[in-house]
Amino acid sequence: MRAGSQIAAIVEQSLNSALFALEAKIVSVKAGRATVQPLPKRTFGDNPEPIEYPLVEGVRLVSLVWDEGKSGISGRVKPGDECLLVALSHGDGDEPDHKTISGGVAFCGFSDKAIHQMPDGAGLRVFSGSAFIEWDDNHIKAATGGGAVLKMEGDKASLIAPGGVDVTAPMTTINGDLTLTGAITQGAGGGGNASFGGNVSVTGTSEAADHISAGKSGKSHTHIEQGDGKPTGPPQ
Repeated sequence: MRAGSQIAAIVEQSLNSALFALEAKIVSVKAGRATVQPLPKRTFGDNPEPIEYPLVEGVRLVSLVWDEGKSGISGRVKPGDECLLVALSHGDGDEPDHKTISGGVAFCGFSDKAIHQMPDGAGLRVFSGSAFIEWDDNHIKAATGGGAVLKMEGDKASLIAPGGVDVTAPMTTINGDLTLTGAITQGAGGGGNASFGGNVSVTGTSEAADHISAGKSGKSHTHIEQGDGKPTGPPQ
């Protein structure tokens, strides 16, 4: 073998056994695979003009996944998204199958272009559009971006919901005191009853179709008028 051929063989062998990692962008996505365009360019000794890497097709999109795929982080991937194109070495016993970028995988999420920049103020944040969840020591906050906010600070939780809160449950139990700063409506639409096990104190006006006291109706109750001994009529 000539010296030039020997050198070329050594270089080719080194390149074939190398593991590449390149910045890249997603060109298209279909059925869990992507076509990826590496962003760097390369030059050759006999041609100093930079040349783009060719498109890499059929690239697997990988993310953080655990528990046999039952737990992890996933999200939408669109053309133009940045990724890290890595050529993996697939092991086969003691003989690793070294690959070039043509057999690589794309790690999505590797970018410094985001609405929440690194380093972030939160210890950990997951976000999509204006919605996010952030975690810190003694602090968890979830916001929809539309005004609803759930916040837990230490041993206290608060909920802000300008559009209201809907709870569907056959039974709801509150262990502790309940304070309302607004109005309360029970049995809207004509259904439902209210029962109280303790005393009820009303500082305003109490209105009802009838009040039952000791089994007697306040609406139809009569009593003996003092003085003449004659019963009165129902309250007017």
